[in-house]
This record gives sequence, structure tokens and C-alpha cells, in this order.
Amino acid sequence: MTSSTDRTATDRSDGRFGSRRLGRAMLTAVLLVAGLGSMPVASAHGGTVTVNGFRLEQWFGLVPLVVGLGIVVTSQYLHRLRPAAARYRLQGTIVGLVVGIFGAIWIVQLSPYEWLTAQPIVPRAIHAPLMLFVGAGIMLASVLVGQFRWSRRPRFAGLGVLLGMWVAYPGLSALGLYTETNSLGYLIVLGLVIGLGYVLYRDAGGLIRRLLADRTARRFGVAVGALSVLFFAFSSGMLYLIPDDGTGVSLSEQIVSVLPVADPLVMWPAVEFWYPTVPIGGVISVGTVLLVTLFGTLIGLNAALFAFQSGSGTSQTSAGIAGIAAPQACCCCGPALSQIAVVTLGPSAGAPIYLLFGDPSSSIGSLFFVASVAVLTGLLVRATDRPDEPQPEPATAPA
Repeated sequence: MTSSTDRTATDRSDGRFGSRRLGRAMLTAVLLVAGLGSMPVASAHGGTVTVNGFRLEQWFGLVPLVVGLGIVVTSQYLHRLRPAAARYRLQGTIVGLVVGIFGAIWIVQLSPYEWLTAQPIVPRAIHAPLMLFVGAGIMLASVLVGQFRWSRRPRFAGLGVLLGMWVAYPGLSALGLYTETNSLGYLIVLGLVIGLGYVLYRDAGGLIRRLLADRTARRFGVAVGALSVLFFAFSSGMLYLIPDDGTGVSLSEQIVSVLPVADPLVMWPAVEFWYPTVPIGGVISVGTVLLVTLFGTLIGLNAALFAFQSGSGTSQTSAGIAGIAAPQACCCCGPALSQIAVVTLGPSAGAPIYLLFGDPSSSIGSLFFVASVAVLTGLLVRATDRPDEPQPEPATAPA
């Protein structure tokens, strides 16, 4: 009884300490991004910016990006270097993500705009028929695999069909059926959000409730999810700190306007804004908010699962952590790698890679989104189906 009480007190103390560290890390993220945004911008073009006479290059962002990645990797081996430092694994991961995302945002904000005219890897002329073919293949494969592999869970096949429709919808232009205001496009977007929520509720609801009941896992998931939303908002162009030089546009004046935006899939009402005194601007639509929130939620839940299994102390922890972290890293790094390609290979050589992963207007980019949703959802469902999934100790559950 005494041992259990002591362990409970220690866990609660560690939880409070971890919460403070996570809170400071989140505050650091906000301050770092705000610090970049508060720099007086004299000129921004061609991957450089001049601040108070100092010329800053886009590749400078690689330094914090690599340092952040190093901190994240090192944090995973703290328990081998010093067993007593194992409790700092999650805190070190958050700090590394903060530093790395700062570098990634730096790279994104200083991306040159001229190379957007470059030709993608896949010619635009065949985008429509290719996406129609690929989307139809995803739908057919989902039905077949669902019938033979998960015959008692038809919702899996339904979710796969929705993902296939997401890919195939822009390809309907090859048949003359695509329009930016077609009701089918809105039904696909809303259906995917609702269908994904239903699958998570039915097949991972118990796991999600356990993750939310664990304070450390919950806070870690919220922190990682918020950082991922912040990164995707900047990488997708929803937010920006350094605007493009437009013709006939005064960047010294505040701008707030409402306009339609054709992304994702169909037209959505959006708000465009630019506040030069901050400075910060962006174009936020209903569709992109749904998209980024969905992605951030999936990443946050997987991060919470990572934290939960990391501290479970079971024999499968190492394999479980690797199985969660590796696919999640691949899902998060596509847009960042596309920007790094521009820095390392140059605008001309790196542009096709950007158009493959990072350009939200590219039909090929939808494959990255669909694959990420499928992988992140599958990780949660797979963790639920494991018979030896670790359970949180009653002594550590919040009162």
C-alpha cells in the first residue's frame, strides 16, 4: 500500500512537472513564431529577406530544422544514456518539435515565388484522367479489401470509398462533369469528416477515452496537434508572415475581405486578411479549417498514443513507439521535405517535388492527404485491436 501510494505521489509530481514543461514549450513556440513575425520587413523576394540591414537566406532555416530533429531523436535515447533522464523524453520531443517547426516555417516563409511556373513531375494535361483512374482504383480496392479482410466492419470500406472519391473528384473534369460548386464535392468533404469521426468512435473510441484520461498523454497530444496545425497553416498558405509583392497592392494598409476560395475540392467562403503592424496575414476558408483541423486531430491522437505507450513500460513499448512514430513522421514531413528540396536543389530542380507534395492546388498532392489520413487512422484502430494494449493504472487516473 505504501509503495503504491509513493508511486502515485511520484507520478503526480512528475505529471505536474511535465505539464509545466509542456506549457513552457508551447509558450516558446508562440514566442519564436511571434519573434519571426515581428521583424520589420524591408524586402522579400527570391528566397531572401532583409531585416535591419541583415540579409537572411531561406537556407538559414535548415539550421533550427536540423537541430530540432536532433533534439527529437536524442530525446528518444535518453533512457539509454541516463535511466534517470527517461522522464524528460516527451519534454525533449516537444522542445525539438518547437525548434524544428520554427525552422520549417522560416523555410516556407522565404520560399521564392518565381518557381511556381515550373512544370510538375506529372504533366498537368493528364492530371484529370490520372486522378480519376487512381481514385476509382482506391474505391475498388477499398470495397474488395473490406469485403475479404473486414467483412464485419463495412465502415472501413466506406471510409476508403470516400478517400477514393476525394482523389477522383477533380478528375471528373475529364468527363466534363467537374464544377467548383457541385454539391457532390461538398458531400465528399463533409462525408469524409463525418465518416472518419464515426470510424474513430466505433473502432477507437475506448482507446481515445483512455488517452484523454491520461494527463500526460492528453497534454502531449494537444501540444503536438497544435504545433502540427501551426505548421500546416503556414505550409499551405493559410497564414503567412511575409507576403508576396502584389501589383497595385499596398502592404502598409490593413486588408480584410471576404471572397470564395476553390480549395479543397469546391468553392468555400473565406476571409483574407493582412495586418501590417503585426505583421501577419492569410486566407482562411471553411474547407481549409476542416482539413487542417482533421489532420491536426489525427496527429494529436497519434502523438497521445505515442506518449501513452512510451510511458507504459510494457515489453512492446519499443516496437509500438517505432510503429507509431515512423509513419506519423512520414505523414508530417511531406510538405517540409518539398520545401527543403527547393533549398538544397534550387528552385528549378526542387519545384516539381514541391508540386508533388506541398502545392494544395495540385491534384497529385491529394494523394499525400489521403494516404496520411488512412495511415494515421489505421494506427489508432490497430492499437485498439491489440489484445495486449497496455491499460493505465488506476492509481494514476485523475480524480
